[in-house]
Amino acid sequence: NHCDWYGVECNEEGKIVNLTLGNVGLSGRISSAIVNLTSLEKVDFHDNDLKGSIPSQIGNLLNLSSFIISYNRITGTIPDRLADLSQLQILHLHGNRLQGTVPRLSSKGHTKSSFITDCGSPSVFDVPLDCPSCTMCCNSRQECDITKSKTDFGMWSSVLTGSAVATLLLASTTLTKAICSFICSFNKSTPSTDNEHYTIGKESVYSFFLSTSVSAWALATTVLAVQALCFGFFIDEASLEFGSDKLWRYSFLCPRNNPDCRNTSEVTPS
Repeated sequence: NHCDWYGVECNEEGKIVNLTLGNVGLSGRISSAIVNLTSLEKVDFHDNDLKGSIPSQIGNLLNLSSFIISYNRITGTIPDRLADLSQLQILHLHGNRLQGTVPRLSSKGHTKSSFITDCGSPSVFDVPLDCPSCTMCCNSRQECDITKSKTDFGMWSSVLTGSAVATLLLASTTLTKAICSFICSFNKSTPSTDNEHYTIGKESVYSFFLSTSVSAWALATTVLAVQALCFGFFIDEASLEFGSDKLWRYSFLCPRNNPDCRNTSEVTPS
């Protein structure tokens, strides 16, 4: 009975749902016949000596929620049909020799260790894997880091930049008005906005903050928000290079014997 084999788990109908064969000395190739196991939910072949490529019809396994083949010698490109796996929650392809682009996955990773590939640098190839859906990228040194950090950095950069500019503008206009009012109180004359315009710039849209018009304030605020948003997009789309001559350091380790990656930044010197 195949359900009694080591690493094989079946459902009540006798159909294979889990193949857990990590670090058991497997060699050879992943047979294309695996796509006939349509009830398959989890595949774990990590840390073996598997070669060849990923079966092109892997997208037939519509119930597949976990596909772990990390730390093998898998080569070739990643099938486009991988995008058909709407139930996929874990995809570990790192530690292989895969090239090209990982198709955009229809599901989203729930943890930092959900979708991991060799999309970091340096790579064993001239160009690392392109993986727009990955939650973590690893390099040829088996160092890894989360990809979400770039998005967070861009978002917080735009928020902080916009807030800082708005605060400085409001502070400068308020302080200038206060000084002018204080000086003019001795001269008994009407305060002038010339100094305020000089501080900000008469041709700057930010000078609208000096106005008492609601529409002028709305326009200046909109421009400020758009500029901060564009700055955030610029940071997000910036290309990060993780070469040895850069200051960026990978802070995660994805061990062979554990599907979860751990943060090493707290235990290694900075």
